[in-house]
Amino acid sequence: MSSELESTVAAGVIGNIISVVGVVICNKYIVEVDGFRYTVFLSFLHFAFTTMGTRVLLNLNQFVYKDADARNVFPVAVGSLLSVAFMNLNLTYNSVGFYQLSKLICIPVTLIIQYFAYKQSVSRIIQFTLMPILFGVGYATVYDLDVNFTGTVFATFAVLATTVSQIFTNTYQKSLDCNAMQLLYHTSPLISLGMLVMAPFFDDIPAMLRFRNTPMGVFRIFLSCCFALGVNISNYLVLGKTSPLTY
Repeated sequence: MSSELESTVAAGVIGNIISVVGVVICNKYIVEVDGFRYTVFLSFLHFAFTTMGTRVLLNLNQFVYKDADARNVFPVAVGSLLSVAFMNLNLTYNSVGFYQLSKLICIPVTLIIQYFAYKQSVSRIIQFTLMPILFGVGYATVYDLDVNFTGTVFATFAVLATTVSQIFTNTYQKSLDCNAMQLLYHTSPLISLGMLVMAPFFDDIPAMLRFRNTPMGVFRIFLSCCFALGVNISNYLVLGKTSPLTY
């Protein structure tokens, strides 16, 4: 790996950590304190903001537009749509600790899917590193008093969707020969539209229309959208430059 690529990946990883922590804290505050419990609609706002953000960055010449086959973009968009929707529902119905633990489960699930679907295996050293992770997740889950059936169901779907989404993002980004911004430019409108369609099935839309937010609540939603833009860009960047397992 060249020094330039290492710097790009390092910047993407740091940006991803900051953005993910920011969006998790903001979203949990928006749901628990502000009372805005319309998770899928919030995800729609995130990707609508990302759609506008990528267009602004394109006009500012931060990346070059590249056409992409819609048939190959669509699986990435669907994978990201389901991943984000279920991860946000996972966060809504579970504690932050359980949410973060469920994300760790994506590591062994990624290895299993890559092995059976793509015949990719990893070294025994990496396999051994999974043992303390699995033990820790299992131990913490058993003693987490906030575990509930609905949250566990959403966490399970979130893990499966996220794992497939990460593999798709890595695979199709390389096959399309698109960088992170070019692929996100094409997928974000599809994802935001999908979130809008899903919202009535998971959110109480009449209650949301009656909801009266405060100016600070609106600001926190805007801040959450900014963090989400950072998450989406850094996700695609790191997955495109490395691999789902590294991510």
